[in-house]
Order: sequence, then C-alpha cells, then structure tokens
Amino acid sequence: MLSEDKKNIKPEVLRVSKELSGLRLDKFIRYYIAGIKQSHLEKIIGSGGIRVNKKKVKPNCILNFNQLVSIPPGLKEQNFETYSKPKFIPLKKDIELIRSSKIYEDENIIALNKPSGLPVQGGTKVHRHIDGLMLNSFDHIQKHYLLHRLDKDTTGVLIIAKNRLYAKEFSSYLKNKNIRKTYLAIVHGKIEKIKGSIDLPLLKEKVGNNEKMIVDYNKGLKSITKYKVLEYSNGFSLVLLFPITGRTHQLRVHMSSLGHPILGDKKYNDTSKIDYEFKNSSLMLHCLQMSFPNKKIKEKFIRAEINQKFYKILKILKMENNKSLLEERFDYE
Repeated sequence: MLSEDKKNIKPEVLRVSKELSGLRLDKFIRYYIAGIKQSHLEKIIGSGGIRVNKKKVKPNCILNFNQLVSIPPGLKEQNFETYSKPKFIPLKKDIELIRSSKIYEDENIIALNKPSGLPVQGGTKVHRHIDGLMLNSFDHIQKHYLLHRLDKDTTGVLIIAKNRLYAKEFSSYLKNKNIRKTYLAIVHGKIEKIKGSIDLPLLKEKVGNNEKMIVDYNKGLKSITKYKVLEYSNGFSLVLLFPITGRTHQLRVHMSSLGHPILGDKKYNDTSKIDYEFKNSSLMLHCLQMSFPNKKIKEKFIRAEINQKFYKILKILKMENNKSLLEERFDYE
C-alpha cells in the first residue's frame, strides 16, 4: 500500500512552447535536463514515467505547440554527470573549404555546394563534418539547423536553415513533397529507354557490421525515381535523376538494380566490373538543383555547379559538351 504522502506526489508538467514545438520528446526533455543519458531517458519514457497529454508515447514522438509533457517529480532537480566530448578543432583548410562552398545565403538559409568526401553530420569516429564546421566557418551564424542530407561522397546543393522557425517551415515542405531535386549522375552502360520511372521498394538491412539498402518487395518502403538520359558515350550514360521519394541511398540502389550502377559507387557496384581506368573514381552523383516554395517570389531555385573531378571525367568520356546544357533548368514531367 502506498502512503498518503506518496499518493499525493504529482508529476511536474511542462507545456510545449512555440519555440520547442516540432522537437522529438527525448530532445525536448534534454533541453530542460542537461546530462541525462539517452538510455536512462528511454527507460523512463518506456515505462510511462514521462507522458504527453497523459498518454504513453515513444522517445521519437514529435511534440506540438501547447501539448503537456509530464515528468516524474524531482527529475529536473537531479544532478546528472555531464560528459563533455573533447573539443574538435577544425583545420584551417576545412574552414576555407566550407566558406568557398557557399553558393547562396539569405535571412533564413545558407546553401553550400557540398564537397565530396565530407559527411554532412558526425557519428561514431566521425569528427570532421559540415555540421561541426559551420559555426567555425561563418561568424555571423549563431545557430544552424540541418534540413536534409547528402551522402558523404555525393556533391551538390545542401541547404541549411539559420533559424528554428524556417527549419520547421522547410520540414513541412519535405512532408508535403513540395521540394523538387535534380541530380546528375554518370552510370555504367547504355540505358535503352531515354526516360522512365523506377519503382522499387527499399529496406535497410544489416550486412555484418554495416548497413545496406536492398530491394524488398515484402517489407520495403515505396521508393520512386524518375530519370532522363542526356547522352551515352564510351560505355557510360550521363543521366538526370529525379527522386520522388527520399529514401537512404535511393538513387544509388535504384540505378544499381536497373543494371546501371553509378560510377565510383563501391557500395552498390560489383567491384569486379569496375573499369580499370576509373577504379579510383569518386562517386559521380551530384545534386544539380533544388527548388522549393518561397513566400516572396513563389519559388526559390538553387543550383550548384559540378566540380572539377566530375568535369574531368565528362571530358575523358567526351561528354563535356553537356556542361552548357547543365546550366538550364530541369523539371521532370
């Protein structure tokens, strides 16, 4: 039997403000409670000790304005040991690389032409990444918010928000499929149909210690890519790719499944079939342009030039005449 004192102890209730709406529940709690370990937090949420509008939810529950989050009494006052990671000191050349990659900026966003080989976000043993270099590269940006991702070796348009309100606005564009992206890729072989659509469901699968996306007709998520071939030369096709959905590695897996893996893709290409001349090639996948709604001019359109490595391979394959064509605007119909 519980004593009367314990029965009368009520949970503390936190109301979700406009500024914090859109956060996951676990991130919302860590905003108020510094140092609490994720594993400990997930146990409390999983047991129902932390609830949203009196309902048991998961740690990744997205919070809305004015919702009520109840937490165990005294949790905010507990002293959790904070672990401070060793401070990452960026190299001068990396700061210069990020600064030179800027292609557009306004009051809400900054757009980069993402370099090859640089991850967008950190992870286990990944300390050098765009997310961590932003504040060191641009003194006038006090806070930034990643809006989307590009693979480590993919180049091209990367948009970063400069305030939380716009980050939420952009998230709504993603959710409502109001964002149009056009990628440029050099792929192995000749694609017979000049344009078409690839509709293959994708699933993330554990392969040893690594994860890989595979085509799975039973459990896979719907994934659609449209394409248009610009040119074929010397055993390779230059192709525009239009992702309708945005699954991890979608373009790479779809092209590989079509029998035309992207040049330089060592994860989704049979290495025995890689041409010796291009065995050390970086991934020839570039986000050429992106468009999304804009309240002032109806639509914002951002383009990123291909880099020198990409252009060099176009020259080797005698496709360099397409460089002027790539200055046009592409929209798949």
